[in-house]
Amino acid sequence: ATKVSMKYDGSPSVMFGHHPETGKFFVGSKSVFNKDPKINYTPEDIDKNHGHAPGLVSKLKAALEHLPKAMPEKKGVYQADIMHTPEDLNHEGHRISHTPQLITYHHKTNSDEGKKAANSKIGVAIHTQYEGKTFADMTVKQGHIPEMKDHKDVHQFPMHHELQHVAYTKDNQNEYKTHMANAMDSYKKTPKEAFAHVEKHADMLNTHINQSVRKNTSPSAEGFKEHLKTHYAKKAAGVKTPQAKERHDLAGKRHIASINDSHINQVLQVHKHLQKAKDSLTNAFNTHHIHGHEVDGEPTNPEGYVIHHNDRPSKFVLRHEFSRQNFAKNDARSKAK
Repeated sequence: ATKVSMKYDGSPSVMFGHHPETGKFFVGSKSVFNKDPKINYTPEDIDKNHGHAPGLVSKLKAALEHLPKAMPEKKGVYQADIMHTPEDLNHEGHRISHTPQLITYHHKTNSDEGKKAANSKIGVAIHTQYEGKTFADMTVKQGHIPEMKDHKDVHQFPMHHELQHVAYTKDNQNEYKTHMANAMDSYKKTPKEAFAHVEKHADMLNTHINQSVRKNTSPSAEGFKEHLKTHYAKKAAGVKTPQAKERHDLAGKRHIASINDSHINQVLQVHKHLQKAKDSLTNAFNTHHIHGHEVDGEPTNPEGYVIHHNDRPSKFVLRHEFSRQNFAKNDARSKAK
């Protein structure tokens, strides 16, 4: 079975539900999974555990007060992105808007979503359900899109993407098939040892790919080696003794010398064709959505989608659009600090 759910650009992320051991309703950040978890049953708990972050405190208190109203009869533990509370809503006459992170979401005032937003106490995108008898053994309920009760105080952003309204044109289908054929052709030409080689460098290579998205360039073996050179130079600059600097310098030279350019480039070629195939599907999904989306006043697409196929999720995001915008915003925040 295949399901498609929406990705939303909300913040903060909140865990909530009934504690698997105590049965009491709680809210928290992802720290509920820490060895020393911050689990909040009362507003006082929230002040005690999160008083250093007043913005988070207000959102968690809204979640604690209102999310129990939407809980299904069968108790569970869920994760959601908070999309808005009343103070976040901009009432602009013809529309209602809110900007939880990068994307500004807007709804026509007289639309169903606009009315739900205006009449609610909290807006949430509830995207994940967990299962387990304790927090220690809790895992994601894969392939499952949570369904909650309706309540006027909780504006639930629709998670199911309505594929029946998507325009998957013949041209789009042909484009997808072409990219997948190219990906398969590249895959067949790539030896197994190339994938094994890339796996050894996966974390650093992912960072290089993200940087290429930031800079709107193409990842390559040559670019990867430049990334490694910069990485080890920063490590060397961060230590004081000549011996420590030499150690990082030597480690960098060894790492760069171990890179097989052919292996890296062959796997990146497969990656490129797969990304193009995913983009063609994502563009088709973008032909229908119920919210308006803007970044800095300019129309944009939704953040993306998750395809749940045989209980395995895959994220579909236009990296050249959303990811690059998101990186740019985060970089600007870092510079401002």
